Amino acid sequence: MQRFVPISPGKTAVRYEVYRNKQVTEEAFQFVSNMYKRVMTEDKALCTAAQKNLDNGVFVNGEMHPKMEKGPLYFQKLVRETVTDFHKREQSAKQEIWPARQRLPGSASESAQDIEFCSSLACTDKESLAW
Repeated sequence: MQRFVPISPGKTAVRYEVYRNKQVTEEAFQFVSNMYKRVMTEDKALCTAAQKNLDNGVFVNGEMHPKMEKGPLYFQKLVRETVTDFHKREQSAKQEIWPARQRLPGSASESAQDIEFCSSLACTDKESLAW
């Protein structure tokens, strides 16, 4: 196992561990470990710069490489499709859909009235409940 912790004054350090298979030669391990360190360092610099641009309101999302970044592109595609489909469902229903919210049975009209009443009160601070 090798630990790599680059320390930059005033900056957050990247911490990770690289584990070695017992059957891998020292040369092969060092090759992969050094490449991993380089990629992690490059990614940290890119993320730091992107965050500065986000903070300043000037971030522009670039295109990902179609061959080298297939995993993230596929994940983005799945998320985009899921969010878009969900939005279409809400548009069709003409209301927000809350999959995790419990639904009261039709016979629980008194409870439904209580929920509606409490939700309408001015003292209900929904912002403080947002995590």
